[in-house]
Amino acid sequence: FGQTTAGKWVANNAHKYGFIIRYQSGKETSTGYRAEPWHVRYVGTELATEILKSGQTLEEFFGLPAAPTY
Repeated sequence: FGQTTAGKWVANNAHKYGFIIRYQSGKETSTGYRAEPWHVRYVGTELATEILKSGQTLEEFFGLPAAPTY
């Protein structure tokens, strides 16, 4: 999904509607999950934009420990 036209649109625009991509590629150590470009979470537009601009995962942004790896 992440490499499709729709997936690229989601990655570039989700924050405008308050969503983040929950499990990002290359962030498996932080989240404990493999990348899931279709897995979005609503956090509100302001927070979603802040998280996107930071380049961090939700865990990194809030200083949370990583989940166990699955």
